[in-house]
Amino acid sequence: MLSFSQFPVPLFFFLSILTLQCLTSIAAKCHMDDESALLAFKSGITSDPSGMLASWKAGTDCCTWSSVSCGEDNRVTSLSLSGQPGKNEILSGTISSSLSKLKKLNSLYLFYLKNLTGTPNFLLGLPEIGYVYIENNKLSGRIPTSIGNLTQLVALSFFGNQLTGPIPSSIGQITQLTQLKLGDNLLTGTIPKTFSKLKSLNYLNLEKNQLSGSIPNFFNSFPELIILRLSYNKFTGNIPTSIATLASQLRFLELGHNYLTGQIPDFLGKFRALDTLDLSSNKFSRTVPKSFANLTKIFNLDLVGN
Repeated sequence: MLSFSQFPVPLFFFLSILTLQCLTSIAAKCHMDDESALLAFKSGITSDPSGMLASWKAGTDCCTWSSVSCGEDNRVTSLSLSGQPGKNEILSGTISSSLSKLKKLNSLYLFYLKNLTGTPNFLLGLPEIGYVYIENNKLSGRIPTSIGNLTQLVALSFFGNQLTGPIPSSIGQITQLTQLKLGDNLLTGTIPKTFSKLKSLNYLNLEKNQLSGSIPNFFNSFPELIILRLSYNKFTGNIPTSIATLASQLRFLELGHNYLTGQIPDFLGKFRALDTLDLSSNKFSRTVPKSFANLTKIFNLDLVGN
């Protein structure tokens, strides 16, 4: 039988290193900062009736926890917690600022948790975040003025929360954004003109807020825009002429329940791809353009209340 003394010294060290690597691989767990961040989030939850966080236990590999995904370096890259309308899949409590320790987090999805409170300030500590969907919860406070520093963002949604204050103009710095959904909050002020820099936008939703002023005439900056939802605000003035540049691709144009005035533009009859056109409950006057006869693909047309 061969003994270790019979192996050449280089081979002995090679086998030792190989054994150590195998043991290290077997014992690999998620980064300690990521574990502590997620456990801090859990500690801020006061009610979890459906057991969404039941697998989140200290001392276990957080990469194996429910709703958590990790990359090759065992750093958390995605957190996805989702309830469903009408069901008991909810979380009550406050979002922990410790989530900012998830330095490799790329995707954050918090859907329909209903009673989840807190502010979105922790996002400022996530340099690699690309997708944020915090929808239908109870976040409050203001959108951070420096949120534009998160230049890796591709999608940003705070839809269905209780955020207040103005929309930060710094969002115009996030030039990779394809989706921006800030609807169904309590936002005030005007639409920042810096939005004209968001040339990759295909979805813009600011509906159901308290936004005011005129709708900026900058829509020639959005060659990819497919969905535009600005209903249920306090916008005044005319429909901006630059919206005409969206005629070939826009499918949803929703401007209802504002204070828009003037005549309904004839150019809207050129929007052959429209599925929905909502101009209801404004102050439009005169006649419906004859060009509307060209809207052969339209499914929803609402002009009532003018």
